[in-house]
Amino acid sequence: MCARPALPHSHRAGPKPSFGRVRVGVYGRVMMSVAEGPFDAELMAATRRAIALAGKRLPADRRFGDLLEIRGSLQMDADALGALRASIDTFASRGIVSLSTVFLVRPGIPGIERLPALMDIWRASRPVRRADSFESAWALVNADLAAAGLPTQEPPRP
Repeated sequence: MCARPALPHSHRAGPKPSFGRVRVGVYGRVMMSVAEGPFDAELMAATRRAIALAGKRLPADRRFGDLLEIRGSLQMDADALGALRASIDTFASRGIVSLSTVFLVRPGIPGIERLPALMDIWRASRPVRRADSFESAWALVNADLAAAGLPTQEPPRP
């Protein structure tokens, strides 16, 4: 019996895809998303699906905090911005609205000048704040949970 030769590792010679990726998880009463830009409309559609799936794991009373970490880049094309706005509006109409959203954005990432406009999209349906470290972001989420009369939470383990 002959062993098949191992396939070589695939290395693309072309340019890197123009979009990033998003991960969404639920930790008790906290929905935590990590978004790595740049962003395009396809990534926003994938994000909407990920949030919808994560939303099924939220507490039955739908009272939760939201932590959104943005890494890599805040660059976003016009189609992505429109898709993002539509997604936030859709979730709000379905009752998936957090007590607050905390943006974790470290200084100096490309496109950071767009952050205030992005925060305004969320601000239409909930209080929004910004932190520049995970520890301070988690503390803000816990403060919002406590202010709503809900128990605070330990952060997820890495």
